[in-house]
Amino acid sequence: MIVATAGHVDHGKTALVRALTGVDTDRLPEEKQRGLTIDLGFAYHPLDADHVLGFVDVPGHERFVRNMLAGVGAIDLALVVVAADDGVMPQTREHTAILDLLGVSECIAVVSKVDKVDAARVGKVGEEIEALLSATGMRGAEVHRISALSGAGVEALARTLRERALGLAARAADGRFRLCVDRAFMLKGSGLVVTGTVHSGVAATGERLIVTPRGLEARIRSIHAQDRPADHARAGQRCALNLAGRDIGSGAIARGNWIVDRALHAPTDRIDARLHVLPGEPRAVRHWTPVHAHLAAAHSTARIAVLGAGSIAPGESGQVQIVLDRPLHALAGDRIVIRDQSATRTMGGGAVIDPFSPKRGRARPDRLAWLDAVEMRGPQRSGIEAPAGLPDRSIESETAGRPTGAVTRALASTETGVGTGWIRRAFGVTDPEMNRILDAAGAVRTPDAGAERCFSPVHWASLQAEVLAFLEVFHRERPRLHGANTNDIRLGITRRVDHGVIEHALASLRQRGTIVRRGVTVRLPEHRVTLGANDERLWPRVAHALDPAKGSPPSLRQAAEELKIEEAALGALLKRATNAGLVVPVTRTRFVPLGAVSALAAYAESLADELSEGRFTAAEYKNHAGIGRNFAIELLEFFDRSGFTERLGDRRRVRRPAAEVFGPEDGPGD
Repeated sequence: MIVATAGHVDHGKTALVRALTGVDTDRLPEEKQRGLTIDLGFAYHPLDADHVLGFVDVPGHERFVRNMLAGVGAIDLALVVVAADDGVMPQTREHTAILDLLGVSECIAVVSKVDKVDAARVGKVGEEIEALLSATGMRGAEVHRISALSGAGVEALARTLRERALGLAARAADGRFRLCVDRAFMLKGSGLVVTGTVHSGVAATGERLIVTPRGLEARIRSIHAQDRPADHARAGQRCALNLAGRDIGSGAIARGNWIVDRALHAPTDRIDARLHVLPGEPRAVRHWTPVHAHLAAAHSTARIAVLGAGSIAPGESGQVQIVLDRPLHALAGDRIVIRDQSATRTMGGGAVIDPFSPKRGRARPDRLAWLDAVEMRGPQRSGIEAPAGLPDRSIESETAGRPTGAVTRALASTETGVGTGWIRRAFGVTDPEMNRILDAAGAVRTPDAGAERCFSPVHWASLQAEVLAFLEVFHRERPRLHGANTNDIRLGITRRVDHGVIEHALASLRQRGTIVRRGVTVRLPEHRVTLGANDERLWPRVAHALDPAKGSPPSLRQAAEELKIEEAALGALLKRATNAGLVVPVTRTRFVPLGAVSALAAYAESLADELSEGRFTAAEYKNHAGIGRNFAIELLEFFDRSGFTERLGDRRRVRRPAAEVFGPEDGPGD
């Protein structure tokens, strides 16, 4: 269990940790000289072989709230400390507000320095704390009265912490690994060591991770978890990672950097979030207000773009886009705290909705509908109805790493589908977790530019219906064309989707017998284009002349001379034959029968199969197919345009089976 102190300066937080653990967390010389906590301090107290209490002691002075924020981003329990001789003070209120904005609900209140006042005063301060916490998710917290100096009440508090720690269920280690760095230092003989709390996932010794937002690769040399040597770092633990890497050295990593799974390296400078403005704010948060944004130990100056309204009044919440001055790492559900431009007070905070907000159209109706859909939801932590003016407790992280509801709503909200890359990066889920989420949602998964795009069953059915409706119009308006190709369909329907999505929809329709395919074109079963009687008599001679079996096929002019047909007349015939799906225009002046194109594509497939990486040059293809150089280049460029091959520098690879792209017509009506 990780415990953080909170409270006003000089209220005895450090003394309390020392009384509980025997460790003085003030480690800096300046802290010793001034008797004042400036930066985060850490202490550990073993309970048994399996349980260790980790303490994060935070500074209480208003000048060091930024350091306090760096220490409370992923804690299990807060110790809110109030000195009996002072009572609730400004930083008590601000620290409590910050804990509430971060969603902390587990809390123990401590009245400290009880040896300095009488019992009546101790009782009054206890009532002040209860009143303060009653307006937060920490309402009903147990109150302890202690003196770190005399030891009064310390043992009772220690027993309570022990019971809480032993009764705490282990945090689920779902999701991909990420740790937010709160310290980084060089250790003689070991190299760079970073410390922080693991927010999600598991990482093992030897694993390679990414330092984000810098993008450096780092290997874990060794791990200390909860101040003990370990083979793994798990969610919920405070860990020290000894890192190595090409660019990993002094100054390479700083507080606020994250150590993450490779798939999560996606720095962002625009974040959509729900912002709750604290009730005590003197004025509403208006559009483009300059602020300081804090996410775990990370920090950036920023602007608040209010979405859907001109401002957010004190005590109210609304959707905003946070435009950061430097990129940060964020996932949906992460908590952000906002402080004013001069960094003197906390204004509010909330939860990330979408970490990857667009630069344009942030307040368009369809974008706002998307945010309403993907905003993660869940029950209140306390189970008690929140009083008016509190942060909306219905907007909570659903279950870390299991955003099934948010993904299901996202699929239902957009007819153009949701990319698996966005799901992986926005929620930090592993691929098996994502597969379970998509299966639970009944998602239809389609290829999309090297990744996948997912649709709800309803939107997938409507996309297929739109394709069929387009083909009806296409046949009616262009009756002499054999059919439409993928690009015709992609540009002709109203929704904007990728080539791979259309191909997947066509494959599904083809399997059901709803469309017929010949090579690159598709048609409805009832649509037919045939050659006229004169063309039918002439076609065998033309097809023979165009056959590339003898080498490179002739150009239009060469074929006309060979067949002793006027070039214009032959061009018109070839256009009609193209419409009928008998011949393919490889270039504007070179036509090849569909069967021959299929055979030439098969040569590319067999060549790719023979090579270790499946990539071949134009020269290798020319030699393998036994054709001329110019025709080979023209043909390969045609293959690229058709989606059969893909050019990668001076080499190509096969993208789709030749039979799928250039095969004979299939389906009803054969």
